[in-house]
Amino acid sequence: MRIKYILISAIAALALTACGGADSNAVPKGEAISKVAPPAGKIWSETVVKTEAGGFQMGNPDAKLKLIEYGAITCPGCAQFANQSAEELKKIVDTGVVSMEFRPFLVHGVQDIPGFLLAQCSGPEAFYPLSDQLYADQQNWLGKMSGITEAEQQAAAKMTPAEVATFLGTRMGLIEFVQQRGISADQAKACLADSKAIDALIKGTEQGGKDGVTGTPYFTLNGAPLNVGAWAQVKSKLVEAGAR
Repeated sequence: MRIKYILISAIAALALTACGGADSNAVPKGEAISKVAPPAGKIWSETVVKTEAGGFQMGNPDAKLKLIEYGAITCPGCAQFANQSAEELKKIVDTGVVSMEFRPFLVHGVQDIPGFLLAQCSGPEAFYPLSDQLYADQQNWLGKMSGITEAEQQAAAKMTPAEVATFLGTRMGLIEFVQQRGISADQAKACLADSKAIDALIKGTEQGGKDGVTGTPYFTLNGAPLNVGAWAQVKSKLVEAGAR
């Protein structure tokens, strides 16, 4: 598989754009839902598992309110949501009433792949801390792509997806970024070269497009799309649904 395939199958074929949404339909509303205590010695916001859909679910797996975000690691709106929601969302998840699942979505194509590969490099429980830190420093590492020359772009067009992911991860300084957070250079390079993980990201993006995702960040609550993008709006929907 070549990098051109990623761009065509995961991006162009879906006609994706950055930042979008869909009309709300059957968004849940109701009375306050009783809190659910986590298992002894556990904290819901620190309980994270990889889902069959390729996402990362934080919180009570049986929560009555299931929030899903389709996001791209290079999306400015997603970074804004992550920065605004970090503390409050975890507090809500800790009640056991709401679970949060983040599903990677390659809205900007290949440039989203290295960050996602490294965010999941240390397993599900490290995904949210690493992705939050990547979002906080997004402008810095993403800005380094402007230094990629035309000759390098032409060379990349002949690379495999794993080779391109390694090239971009290196040029964006992401290997050094995760090294400072406990991931060795060898481990980072192995994650960037993981073709199965890359295929999973592409598959998840294609499925998201089929499910109606038109941009990022894109949210659903109990399967109903939310026509919102900011944390204050998402929080309002959660409160209306019973997270009080």
